[in-house]
Amino acid sequence: MPRAAREAAESPSMQNGGIQTEDWSDRVSEPSSHGSDRMQFNGDGLNTGVRVLSDGRLDIKINEHKPSLAGILQHLGATPIPSELSRTNSRASRASRASRASSQKVDGKHFPLNLNIVIQVIGSRGDIQPFLAIGQELKKHGHRVRLATHLAFREFVTDGGLEFFNIGGDPAELMAFMVKNPGLLPNMATLRSGAIQKRRREMKEIIEGCWKSCFEMGDGTHMHQIKDDPFSDDVDYRRRPFVADAIIANPPSLAHIHCAQRLGIPLHIMFTMPWSPTQSFPHPLAILHQKDCQPTVANFVSYAIVDMMVWEGLGDLVNKFRKNVLALDPLDSITAPSIIHRLQIPCSYLWSPAVLPKPLDWGDNIDICGFSFLPAKSDYAPPNDIKEFLEAGPTPIYVGFGSIVVDDQIKLTKIVFEAVKKSGQRAIISRGWGNLGVDEVDVPENILLIGSCPHDWLFQQVSCVIHHGGAGTTAAGLALGRPTIIIPFFGDQEFWGHIVARAGAGPVPIPHKRLTAENLSAAIEMALKDSTKEMAQAIAKKMENESGVNEGACSFHRQVDIKPLRCAICPRRPAVWHIKHTTVGLSAFAASTLVEMGKLDPENLVLNRPVEYDTYRDPVGPISASAQVLFGAVANFIIGIADVPAEMVSDLVAAGKQLGHNHQAHPADPRRKWRMRKTHNEDELASEEDSQEQTVQRKRGKSEETTNNAHSDSSHDSLAQPANAETRSSEPLSGEETGSDDSVSNSSVLLPDAGIDRVRSLQLEKTQTMSSEITPSKPRGFFGEVGIHGGRMGKKFVNFVIWLPTDLTLSMSKGFHNAPKLYHDPTVKSIPKVHGIRSGFRAAGQELRDGFYYGVTGLVTHPRRGYKEKGAKGMMKGVGKGLGGVFLKPPAGLWGLAGYPLSGVRRNLLESLGKAQEGQIVASRIAQGLEEMRNSSAEDRLEVARQWVLLEEKLRPTNRRCGRSHSHSQTHPHALTYTASSGMAA
Repeated sequence: MPRAAREAAESPSMQNGGIQTEDWSDRVSEPSSHGSDRMQFNGDGLNTGVRVLSDGRLDIKINEHKPSLAGILQHLGATPIPSELSRTNSRASRASRASRASSQKVDGKHFPLNLNIVIQVIGSRGDIQPFLAIGQELKKHGHRVRLATHLAFREFVTDGGLEFFNIGGDPAELMAFMVKNPGLLPNMATLRSGAIQKRRREMKEIIEGCWKSCFEMGDGTHMHQIKDDPFSDDVDYRRRPFVADAIIANPPSLAHIHCAQRLGIPLHIMFTMPWSPTQSFPHPLAILHQKDCQPTVANFVSYAIVDMMVWEGLGDLVNKFRKNVLALDPLDSITAPSIIHRLQIPCSYLWSPAVLPKPLDWGDNIDICGFSFLPAKSDYAPPNDIKEFLEAGPTPIYVGFGSIVVDDQIKLTKIVFEAVKKSGQRAIISRGWGNLGVDEVDVPENILLIGSCPHDWLFQQVSCVIHHGGAGTTAAGLALGRPTIIIPFFGDQEFWGHIVARAGAGPVPIPHKRLTAENLSAAIEMALKDSTKEMAQAIAKKMENESGVNEGACSFHRQVDIKPLRCAICPRRPAVWHIKHTTVGLSAFAASTLVEMGKLDPENLVLNRPVEYDTYRDPVGPISASAQVLFGAVANFIIGIADVPAEMVSDLVAAGKQLGHNHQAHPADPRRKWRMRKTHNEDELASEEDSQEQTVQRKRGKSEETTNNAHSDSSHDSLAQPANAETRSSEPLSGEETGSDDSVSNSSVLLPDAGIDRVRSLQLEKTQTMSSEITPSKPRGFFGEVGIHGGRMGKKFVNFVIWLPTDLTLSMSKGFHNAPKLYHDPTVKSIPKVHGIRSGFRAAGQELRDGFYYGVTGLVTHPRRGYKEKGAKGMMKGVGKGLGGVFLKPPAGLWGLAGYPLSGVRRNLLESLGKAQEGQIVASRIAQGLEEMRNSSAEDRLEVARQWVLLEEKLRPTNRRCGRSHSHSQTHPHALTYTASSGMAA
């Protein structure tokens, strides 16, 4: 390997043991000669296009003079990446921004809340392992962590101490498919075999499984009623209710942002390869050929192209999931690919900055944490055959391809055996999923075949490692200072091979289709040189003080805004409920306890949504708005027309099945059994944990009495019945007894909260209340079912009809609204929020009023402001801004007259269609509160009551100032404004 050795020796990163972002070479590998394994998209004869290579990467040609790219290239070209000399100033700037953000975020090492966190990961064992390690660290902080992945890794996850949830998919079949079809597009043989439809069904199952992992009880196998150990008294996690307070996911899981948007909870992306656009290096799945174009620009564009290709392949599945399961608006092909970056979702990358530093154009929402490893097992004892082989001769090399599944195992085995023989080395070879070293090939004496063995122990016993280039295996080898030879099969593996080569810790990667005994033996020779060993040791030295596990957990904690997540009464618990018309959030435990004591009407509790995600397009001007509507909304509308017949048939079939059932009341339904109890003895609550059912009575009207059973193990338990119309009064608790028969008043006397402008307020208060899952339903007959299904189909039809007009008018209104920002007009206000029909009309009126007012008055105000700031020159610019406002601002209001109200109508329709999903989440939250209340002590519940009294005291002054309360019996104290702070309760 003289060429490889020369390249490594000449690499500038050889001098410091790592690769600098400015060192990235624009030299690319030669395209594969296997013409049948690649597809090409040409760019209208302008020397632009994308070609999918046989190794799974995109061969991208970019011409700076292509009209559709000229704007973005010009903009990026004007902002080149800073040099190494400017790193100090950049770090100081980041530190300043971090200090400003510290008031909203918390120290990552000390997180004050205990959350339910679901980690959604798909891939091989090497993809799962870093997340298992981070999950263990998060669990140490008091979080309840559920790892949602493939069923094949159930034991791996549970043995690691985390809860498991099956999202479907077979990783072995996935790896075999990826080796056969490493590109983003499959080959023709795969298309003819029907494997594509099977993979798409599998991805649909995974996407829906990720959603279920956010709120379903059990482990996704529907066998949670069967205990692993029937004689154990421990509570099986599979029988405990779970609702996610936050989501951690890797990008390939796809469902993450959509689940987070539906639940209104924080999302954090973690991955082992770069997925955020940067000018520093290209996307790992891309090879660039730029013509008359700066490399930094081409690098940035490569991320958008890869995202677009991924969306083109699976976007229809995601949109059907959003529309049919989550009741959310579908995304178009313009906005969807970049949605994670546009929303600035926090990202943590799990590689060492010693081998790839953080690019200077990545913001504070992106961290590089270091490689994530599971704790080493100090008590590991190797099998006798490994021990004897190590003692029998010189230090061997290691060869293993992990989860890679290959078609021709015999050919690969013979190549590896011959290369080891040519190099004169001894070798330990791991069979892996590919069954390397099959029985048909004789194993020489200088080779030992093994099964599974911990890398952290095995790699210490070898002189160099040869593997497929998975991020986890690469990290393990570099952390132990072992020279590394990478044989990439697909995806990002060649990217990591070049990272290792540029760092000087190994030769350039050898794609598996070009692997021969000759080039592999030459690579082994280079890897065992003293210079390569020294560079590998230097990298390991730098990585000694890194802890990707700790930094990953800290990164997650730092990026979470705890203010909207914190309970006003129990500050160590997350707020999952929200009291209407206030800023008061309550945890599941606090809400359950207060409802149980009769101090809080469940009718006034709605699900808390600490984070809102605006996935609608935000065009910068009317021209871009028109283009986005033309290429995005119209395309979606046409696809929607094609889906209408299939959806109608599906709805009719579902309605027919439902109508065929016997519509009788189900008095034993546990979701409607648990009502607000009027007990005066708190001991009954403490003993509820030992009783599966207990009978309670409650007055209804003047003389009705009903008996209810509290079913403690159901995920559909309800907290309380809405309070009756009588006025109630609350009394202080004494000991374990409460006199709260009349503590909650009718919700109809709630006072409006006019003093707080909360972005989430209207959206929160449109969700289902706690009591909506409790109210008993009357038996529905045939015509009742016909009405329900007919109404649902009608709503879908109306929603489809107004889809395109809404998209067109709202996009144009936003485009005209944002256009003055292009010339830095300071009078442009934020776009009004729409949460329903009423807010839609208010937004339309506001946009119309502001558009004409600022458009006309700008003719005077802009020149005057410009003259004050920059004299005559500024005045002339002000005249231009004023004239621009006259032509741009009024049209925003005129388009908004139709756009915002239609948007409100669509939101109401989608919310109505999504009531079933909302109800499932409400029921799970109720069950969670019941469980926490049963597991609490009497003192914990009394503390909730005491803090509630203090909260009422905070509210009463506001109550008196409002002048609406003539007596305590007339007004809800908790219906008034209260800004709950983290210091509400100790």
